[in-house]
Amino acid sequence: MRCRRAARVRAAERPQARPATHPVAGGSLRSVTSPLALLGCYTTDRAPGLRSARLRVDGALEPLDALETESPSCVVWHPTLPIAYATNETLAGGVTAVAVDGDGKMRELGAATTGAAPCHAAVTADARWLLTADYVGGTVTLVALGPDGCPTATADALQLQGTGPHRERQDAAHPHMVAKDVAGEALLCVDLGTDRLTSLTISAAGRLQEGRAWQLPAGTGPRQVVAHPLGGTTSALVVGELSATLLHVRLGASGEAEVVAEVPTSASREATFPAQLTSTADGAYAIVSNRGPDTLSVFDLGTPSLDRVAEVAAGARWPRHFALTGDHLLVAGERSGTVASYGFGGSAVIGPSASTFSTPSPTWIAVR
Repeated sequence: MRCRRAARVRAAERPQARPATHPVAGGSLRSVTSPLALLGCYTTDRAPGLRSARLRVDGALEPLDALETESPSCVVWHPTLPIAYATNETLAGGVTAVAVDGDGKMRELGAATTGAAPCHAAVTADARWLLTADYVGGTVTLVALGPDGCPTATADALQLQGTGPHRERQDAAHPHMVAKDVAGEALLCVDLGTDRLTSLTISAAGRLQEGRAWQLPAGTGPRQVVAHPLGGTTSALVVGELSATLLHVRLGASGEAEVVAEVPTSASREATFPAQLTSTADGAYAIVSNRGPDTLSVFDLGTPSLDRVAEVAAGARWPRHFALTGDHLLVAGERSGTVASYGFGGSAVIGPSASTFSTPSPTWIAVR
């Protein structure tokens, strides 16, 4: 465990607490209240790994800083502090805490060990704990955070068990996400390897405990889950990476998962591996990224059958993750080495392409 507490970031350094504009080289003006994005990238090509960029009004990304950290495949922000946490998706496993100032300058604060290949992280609302979904290790790791946001200890690890019908991808438990506040559950683990959603709790002593588990249709290979904005308090949306479908499910009190609707995520006939799932701020639509056909699909959540109302080119190869921010949608193309920026909103939902930003193997976009 490493923790450099002298590097704590003061509240005055937060990206939000800055003037509206200031002069830059050449006499131009740029907005410093515009969103700050952190880009997590695989580092197989020895690239720095974590990059910061400013999202300009026109949708273009302006590069700011780079930090060497190994394969930060998922990046999440602290709820209140200007600190981000990056999962180091390696067999050794780890999570790195990074301080980010208002100009996007980054420095490492500390790190903690996790299970093998952590691919997703979540910070609890009280900012006391960070959890990682360790895909290869088959574990969920619990990391304690100090009041300054620095990791203080790897508190616990929960080993999940089970298999699924897909021989290559479901040979064991493969947690892919720890979701917050879905269908009445504060913490919900999505296990691609066992087709299961599992409720998690954290004891007063800092121990992870399994609660109810809901079994999804065999071979779904669930990757992500979000609350269904219009489906009621027990409803959730699940994207199946192996089934290439979007599901509306109701999680019953006795552990049954009722499938209300299930639809393909893409109209393409080629092999499709959906990745990111999110709902729009107004709750009207869900958006899914499709690796393979390299598209973004939009679903109308107001229809019981989850009507797919649009499918557009992602503008990047192997769209692993995307982020919605204001009037723009940013798409990380892992295999094209680019982040595509689109206009977002209005009747077209996804508008014209705004720009393309080059960075090696981007896997995650975390916007502050």
